[in-house]
Amino acid sequence: MDYAVRVSHYIDPVTFELSRDVILLIAGEHVAEVITGGEVSGGLAGLAKNTLDLGDALCMPGFVNSHCHLDLSHLWRQVPHGLKFHEWGPVIMAGRMLPPSMIAAGIEDAVRMLVSSGTTSVLDISVGADSLDALARHGLRSVLALESLGFDGTRAEAAMQRVDALIRDKFVLERERLGKDAGEAAAPATHEGIDYGFSPHATFSTSQQLYELNMGRAFGEGRICTTHAAETTEEEEFLLHGTGPYAPFIAQFGVDLSSFKGYGARSLELLLRDWLGPWLKPENPNLVLVHCNYAREADFAMISQHKPSICWCPRSHAFFGHDPWPWAQMVETGANVVLGTDSLASNTGLDMLGEIRQALVSGSVSPGSSGKKVPDPVTVTNLFKAATINGRKAMSILADAADLAIWALPGGAKSRDEALQSLLADNPPLLASFSRGRLIARSI
Repeated sequence: MDYAVRVSHYIDPVTFELSRDVILLIAGEHVAEVITGGEVSGGLAGLAKNTLDLGDALCMPGFVNSHCHLDLSHLWRQVPHGLKFHEWGPVIMAGRMLPPSMIAAGIEDAVRMLVSSGTTSVLDISVGADSLDALARHGLRSVLALESLGFDGTRAEAAMQRVDALIRDKFVLERERLGKDAGEAAAPATHEGIDYGFSPHATFSTSQQLYELNMGRAFGEGRICTTHAAETTEEEEFLLHGTGPYAPFIAQFGVDLSSFKGYGARSLELLLRDWLGPWLKPENPNLVLVHCNYAREADFAMISQHKPSICWCPRSHAFFGHDPWPWAQMVETGANVVLGTDSLASNTGLDMLGEIRQALVSGSVSPGSSGKKVPDPVTVTNLFKAATINGRKAMSILADAADLAIWALPGGAKSRDEALQSLLADNPPLLASFSRGRLIARSI
């Protein structure tokens, strides 16, 4: 065994139930055994190479940030509140032109934020895979969803070739690319625990042809595909009619919209009904649809049919002043609801506890898809599940994965809900965290 860890409170990553006085045995990337009762003759020393006896502490599944743009982290606190998305977009485009050293420094700081706040896995939307080295250096389990966009379908293959060039350059070893003729040639550094996925940007910016190329690759290779969907009402107007402020925003990038009169359909209709149909199964947790702030009644029926992962970013949602997020309807569809932070260009931090706190502020009773009032399921426990085990499902993380966060906890917490409430209310220190069985943070 590599680690033996003793804690007073343990939340199981499968059942999400609480056990008391637990010793965890970690072997490689996995939790090999969970010993309840907490007492072992001779103590922890003989159980594993390394031991952590943490006393009054809560060990739970590490946070999974299911939507993050680390390559915008250098814009932290640089973008004013109150902008509409089509006003915010040009600011972000300008920010991408800043010196690479500034962007790299922002990524490094952002990854430290993730690690120090109990995040053990991240789905990063990445234009150039710039976060790869920092994520590897800090040991986070990661998927870099390589972003592509382009409204003109005739250029879809060129956009996909750029993604493939990134994959060859950043993720594929020389020996894999060149075969036996490579010999022992130097290869790119391996980045254990980091994989790639695909991220066509959004239906207003990306052609059907480019979506199909991304989805074909993602489903054919068993990888994550993630995209922004139903984010704003202005996006909805553009997709339906070709009008509104998105039209000049897109035209400024040289796109000829003179003959575009809209698709006559909204974002989720295009994705789940028209464009992605050939690849969709009864459940699609590896298809992560982000935001979905303005999903409509017909959209909930399609979400129920295909059950993708749906990612809410509560603090970014508040940053843009969107209408209340339809949590109740999303949960009612049976979709895998997850949480993310979005970027530091629209958020004050990357800690998932902050997202949960904001979600509780944002919660409201809303009608279910049946039209009846349903009890609001925005509860502390459901939000923690969205930020942990639901994120694991989206990223295909195994049930016994040793991706764990351990927090100091007063001994008085008798139940799971009391322990989780204590995390939110008391803001205790993170004592340690593991990603893929490796200790990536420790404060004592």
